[in-house]
Amino acid sequence: MSPIRRTISLIVALALIVVGLGALVYLLFFALRWKGWMVMAAGFVAALGIMWFWEDFPKAKGKSNWGGG
Repeated sequence: MSPIRRTISLIVALALIVVGLGALVYLLFFALRWKGWMVMAAGFVAALGIMWFWEDFPKAKGKSNWGGG
C-alpha cells in the first residue's frame, strides 16, 4: 500500500469513526427527539469506519509495493 493511499484511507476511516460516534453521542445524550433509524445509521457509520480502519492498518505494515512481504 502506497503512503498516499494509506494516508487517504486513514483520513476516511477516522472521519467515519468520528462522525458516527459523534452522531451517536449527540442522539443519545443531547437530542430532544430521535428515532431508532437515526441511532442505527450512526452506529452503522461508526462500525463501517472501525472495520475500514481494522482492515487497512494492522495489516498495512507488511503490504508494501517495495517487496516488504
